[in-house]
Formats: sequence, C-alpha cells, structure tokens
Amino acid sequence: MALLGLSACAELGVQFPDLRGPAAETASEVPVEQALSNAGRFPEDVTDEVAQLKPPPPLPIRKPEVPQAAIEAMRAPQVEPDSLVGLDFELTTALLGDPALLIDQPPAKIWAYNGPDCALHVFFYPKVGGTDFRVLTYEVKGGPEGEVAKAGEAAKSAEAKDFARQCFSELLAQAEAKRAADSTVPVPAAEGINGGS
Repeated sequence: MALLGLSACAELGVQFPDLRGPAAETASEVPVEQALSNAGRFPEDVTDEVAQLKPPPPLPIRKPEVPQAAIEAMRAPQVEPDSLVGLDFELTTALLGDPALLIDQPPAKIWAYNGPDCALHVFFYPKVGGTDFRVLTYEVKGGPEGEVAKAGEAAKSAEAKDFARQCFSELLAQAEAKRAADSTVPVPAAEGINGGS
C-alpha cells in the first residue's frame, strides 16, 4: 500500500522535504601515536563552565514539631503506685532500684526514693510473728501545693492522685535508665596501632 501511495505522489510530482538533515562530516583520521598520547586526557579547550562546581542540592524540608499532647498520648500508661503494696525488699529493689535513704522506725523500715519533683516513702512492716517484711503503705510527697498521697486512701483531690501516678512512673523510668547505664560495659581505649602497648 505504501509503495502505491509513493508511486502516486511521484507521478503527481509531489516533493517531500529531506528529513535526514545535513550530511554528517566524516571524521579525519588521526595518527596512531597522537591518539595514544592523548588517551585519557581532557581536551585543551576546557571551559570554566565545565570546571565550576555545581551548587549543593537544597536542604530537605524540616518536619513539623510534634505537639506535647501527642507525645504524652504515645507514652506507656502510668502504673499505679498501689501496685507496691505487698512487695518484699527484693521485688521493690528490682522495680525501683536501691533507695536513696533507709530509715529504721521499729517495727517499720522506710525506704525513700527521690524523683525529679517528688519523694516516695515506702513503708515495710514484718508479717505477724515473722521476720519477712512486706510493703504495707507508701507516701508520695511534693505534689500540687505540697499534698501527700497515701496508699489505700482516696486522694484529697484528683490532682494529688495523678501526681502520685506521675511520680511513680518517673521513678520507674529513673530506675530503668540507671539499670541500662550500669549494664553498658565501657570499652577500653586501644593503645598503639594494633591495639596493644
């Protein structure tokens, strides 16, 4: 079909433009010695445009700040300080670490823990007729307006109970951070090229 169409155009004298462009110039031959001596070299007429460095890419767009309310919502739920009641010395140490202060007030033994904004006093009493001590109560001090939250009693206000939860959570996080810091073993600095002296 295409041949019939072209032959009809030729009979009518229709001229088509030359879409091939101008004829390419043939490359002149270069002597072998010159080709080998210039191998791997830049041409002599390198312009300043080629030698200039490109500008660095633009910086990425900074992520928006996360609102404090969203950070608070992502935190683990706060643990109730009432969970201390009934624990012995070993379990309390495993939970909160070593106390900052030991107070002996027979028959009680009081362990004091200091948080960033509060103090927790844990009261251990012996079992009747035994020497096994268990947590019977606690006090969280330093709350809003110096309020004190105690175990097993309704808080004077919702703020005091919330403060007791917050204090207990902070002390748990503080104990966990101390355990993590104690578990990391420092690597001694290497001496000499091969690490020996």
